[in-house]
Amino acid sequence: MANPVPILETERLRMRAFSGDDFPFFRAMWADAEVTRFIGGKPKSEEQSWTTFLKMIGHWSVMGFGYWAVEEKTSGALIGEVGFVDYKRPIKPSLKGEPEIGWVLAPAGFGKGYATEAAQEAVRWGDEHFGGARMSCIIDPPHAASIRVAEKCGFKETARTCYGGEDIIVLHRD
Repeated sequence: MANPVPILETERLRMRAFSGDDFPFFRAMWADAEVTRFIGGKPKSEEQSWTTFLKMIGHWSVMGFGYWAVEEKTSGALIGEVGFVDYKRPIKPSLKGEPEIGWVLAPAGFGKGYATEAAQEAVRWGDEHFGGARMSCIIDPPHAASIRVAEKCGFKETARTCYGGEDIIVLHRD
């Protein structure tokens, strides 16, 4: 049985379940080289975007957590995504069993503090639902903006490692 996706709200943002109608936005966001510069390094194909979209939605059914679609309250426009996954990544140190937070914004949402606002609300939700579990995230070392978001959410660097042939920073929030 599917777990309902809670709706979270901040002063400026609404975080809600993704629906099939959101795929065109999702596809366009992940096809943008500016968005993917620090996340895999290249835009996703439609097939890759679709697979990722379905994985994110399915996380809620299987894990009881996942990603939210993030929209501006005033305009109702989608601006990105934020949430938790457990991708069982083959990295050391292992993140298996740890809710791994991530956030991605379309360029229209850059530079407005939306990533921090959405991530802080997701972390607040996680604090209430993960029973004190350690949360993690991984970030490409040159991605200073995402490192700042993670730090504002209480994450601290715990390791540097390699994932998918690329150097990454592992951060944790205890």
